Amino acid sequence: MVKRFIVTLFGSFFYTGFFPFASATFACAVWLLVWLFVPGAGLITHPVFVILTIPAAIYLASVMEGYYGHDASRIVIDEFVGMQITLFAIEPAWKVGVAAFILFRIFDITKPFPVGRAEKLKGGVGVVADDALAGVYSFIALFILMRFFDLA
Repeated sequence: MVKRFIVTLFGSFFYTGFFPFASATFACAVWLLVWLFVPGAGLITHPVFVILTIPAAIYLASVMEGYYGHDASRIVIDEFVGMQITLFAIEPAWKVGVAAFILFRIFDITKPFPVGRAEKLKGGVGVVADDALAGVYSFIALFILMRFFDLA
């Protein structure tokens, strides 16, 4: 009972995964607001924190699949990972955050190669891998945008 509560709390990113529609987008928006407005939250994208979050997210997604089904909409810890990677080691700034949010949602929804294939991996690995790859694509696109436009 306690395990289920803790796994669901973190795997649903503090129950944002239970939002009645577009729970992944809602979770990303909440994550972005935390990143922008909570002092010290920029540490969320620190390389060490990102590296530690990925295996934890895989575990949480695997366990939550047992509770709610394969890649259930309530599992949004993968969006957390994708946004972390998108904003990898970037200091919080609203223009960058909005661009990152839009880019990540585009890559996560459209699933360009090999993002769509990664989603087919079994268990929590598949749940997290596609969002991690979408995050990598988003990070690259964001980096290019930041080189040509003043997003600071």
